[in-house]
Amino acid sequence: MNAISNRKTPRQPLISVALLAVTCAVLAACGSSGSTRSAAPPSASSAPANGNAHTPAPNGSPLEGTWRTGNVTVADMTAALSRAGLQKWIQPFRAGAGLGHSNAFLLTIANGVWHQGWSKDGGPFADNDDGAYRIAGDTVIYHPQGPPLTYRWSVQGGTLRLTLLRDTGTYQGVPDEVYQRAFYTAAPFQRQK
Repeated sequence: MNAISNRKTPRQPLISVALLAVTCAVLAACGSSGSTRSAAPPSASSAPANGNAHTPAPNGSPLEGTWRTGNVTVADMTAALSRAGLQKWIQPFRAGAGLGHSNAFLLTIANGVWHQGWSKDGGPFADNDDGAYRIAGDTVIYHPQGPPLTYRWSVQGGTLRLTLLRDTGTYQGVPDEVYQRAFYTAAPFQRQK
């Protein structure tokens, strides 16, 4: 426990108010939609149409910042699912995911908030995934509303690669692992400046 949390001074409530204000500002800046899983259809609110969200400076981890995929096709997602042995879920995923011919994903990981936007066929980025995260070495535990997800991450140069390690959720009868692998592991993310 640090010295600040042990002090009982009249200023302590101000620290709590300040932390609450910073948390609210971060959530507003990230465009938090309250979505529960990446498998859910995007909400009506959108990230910037150009996909160039503010890139926070890394705060102690190279994982933190704003990342974007290039064009991710249905074939790319299908290949990622096949590599993971999830062939039986490809058709239900394709039928229910609402995929575009070309898809791009914008991922912001900063200040304890994980936020992903999804653009279909060059359209604006719509909110797709939000929650808290915790980095532990080369793993990150992401907490959407539902079971936590665990990824192994690596950053080399300006490229982020995520490997799904644990996901026990489901969405409309399809294991959430299918959506997570398709949306987060089918293509690497590039750091945005």
